[in-house]
Amino acid sequence: MTEEKSKIHSRAKERLSVIRNKIGILSAELENKDKRNLAELKRLRGTDRMVHVELMYYNAKRLDELKKLYPSPYFVRCDVRFDGEPEEKTLYFAKFPYTEESVYSWVAPIASIRFEDCGRFSYVRRDGEIKHGLMLRKDQFMIIDGKIVYLTSEETGRPRTLVYQEYFSTRKTGFALPEIIERMERAQDEVIRADCAGSFVISGPAGSGKTTLALHRAAYLAQSPETAERYSGRRAIVFVQDAGTKDYFSHLLPELGIEDVSITTIFEWAAKILGLNDELAYTNRFGGTEAEKDAYEYEKNRLLAQEDIPPPARFSLAWLEKIYRTGLSPAMYNLFKKQKNRKLLDRFDLTLLLKSRLRAYGGLTMEEEYYVTDKNYLLTRKTRKKPIEYSLIIIDEFQNYLPSQLAIIRGCIDKLRSLLYIGDLGQQINLFTVKTWEEIGEEIKPDRHIRLDKVYRNTGSILKYIKDLGYDINIPDSAKSGADVKEAVFPGPAEEIEYIKKLLEKSKEKNIIGIIAAEKDYLEKFKKSFHNNANVHILTMNEAQGVEFDIVCLVGANDGWLSLPAYANMPADFIAEKKRVKRDLLYVAMTRAIFELHILGKQKLSDIFKEY
Repeated sequence: MTEEKSKIHSRAKERLSVIRNKIGILSAELENKDKRNLAELKRLRGTDRMVHVELMYYNAKRLDELKKLYPSPYFVRCDVRFDGEPEEKTLYFAKFPYTEESVYSWVAPIASIRFEDCGRFSYVRRDGEIKHGLMLRKDQFMIIDGKIVYLTSEETGRPRTLVYQEYFSTRKTGFALPEIIERMERAQDEVIRADCAGSFVISGPAGSGKTTLALHRAAYLAQSPETAERYSGRRAIVFVQDAGTKDYFSHLLPELGIEDVSITTIFEWAAKILGLNDELAYTNRFGGTEAEKDAYEYEKNRLLAQEDIPPPARFSLAWLEKIYRTGLSPAMYNLFKKQKNRKLLDRFDLTLLLKSRLRAYGGLTMEEEYYVTDKNYLLTRKTRKKPIEYSLIIIDEFQNYLPSQLAIIRGCIDKLRSLLYIGDLGQQINLFTVKTWEEIGEEIKPDRHIRLDKVYRNTGSILKYIKDLGYDINIPDSAKSGADVKEAVFPGPAEEIEYIKKLLEKSKEKNIIGIIAAEKDYLEKFKKSFHNNANVHILTMNEAQGVEFDIVCLVGANDGWLSLPAYANMPADFIAEKKRVKRDLLYVAMTRAIFELHILGKQKLSDIFKEY
């Protein structure tokens, strides 16, 4: 490191230490205030108590922001001189504001200047005034746990220079996706700040960053002063596919400053609306053979399209049985009775119940809690039914929803709707879900549909392997080559398990490994073998959408991954859709791998694709 770089690095560390110390002091003060507030709360009653609780909430929220800010207080420093002002100013930008030290939130209008080079710049203030100035210097940081691990610096007359870079792994430290505020590009920032009213689509292949970009747009709407009141977390809902994605979102959204948002699967949401018995559980598909499951869904989907189904007196399995007795073939009706005995509901059952409720009552309601003050100024908790209306709805993996499900959800948005669709029509993993943009049910204007075409998650070797199988993939020039995809032929699970054990032994780092199969039954032996290993996650191809792993092992490869079962009297459009779903499901499974992909089974996947 040169003497000049050493000085820049040293001063940056000193400044970082000062700001972290001040954040620590303020955090301690707020913690003490929180304790005093709690003691004060005990003596308050009625409305005074409610007001005090609200003040405590805002105090706790600010304390939480500071705790999240402390490990990494900022990621950009800009030295500027605004027109008409003689003095130079130093501004910092971060996930959350700390204005006492000129640290501004990334959602503030002035934060857009961090994308400018040294020289003239301008930005639009909240009041509409255009502010002009001169960027004299810009430093970009990556700070982890209070330590600068990456620093570049540029100023007038001196181009951007790498000042310091410490080795740090690009691998995830947890079972979650990375976030991008610190590495956000100008184009991404413009998407995030786009006009709030109206529906918005962010689509792209697996690993293109669409989910992360969409969640940052939601974070912007929830935090920007112009939109925060309207798009508070309490008036927002996020629909996710499964418990794993729900857990990921539950950790990520608070990190982005979105609190109190409802994160739910459509089953959980529908169950609350319908008041379903807690004993009922959700199943993605029901039946014995693949052909039987497909035929069952085919008949239910056809019934779902009918508009003359009578509304129920009570929303229950008994009502569904009555409808299916005449609406399904005898064989499929008998299959439903087996499903009923196991107290299971699938996506068609839920949608039929919701549609019937809408038809019966003209809208959807959900029970909510509220408080009233009695004559002694004591609070009493009560419940009431309230019409469902959200200011912001986010639908993750929208292509996995039935068109009628999207229509029901869309009916719950308020007049100045802000509905955010995230997904990829090339990743259809269930039958009869939306296949075209028209089936979404509303017109999306071109400037409200952002298409991300490059894949950043996987290595070049993995992407090339997938592309060679016939998938349409845009491989970015920046993609690192990585290890070749491994294909190995084994007679069964026992040999595949031994292969994976050896893979774990060879691994020098604590890699997160995903073992993925087409069917849940095939994974039983794997679960028994690896149940004590926290770094190994075992799931089906359907369950894998939305997650990622350092290493993926696809197990049980056979021609059934692409071949179709023998159907009786299925139409040509169904056959075409089934073929597409099988291909899309394999694409989803393969793109879960970040660094290594291993495909194990009775046949090589590359040979299977040659046959089909």
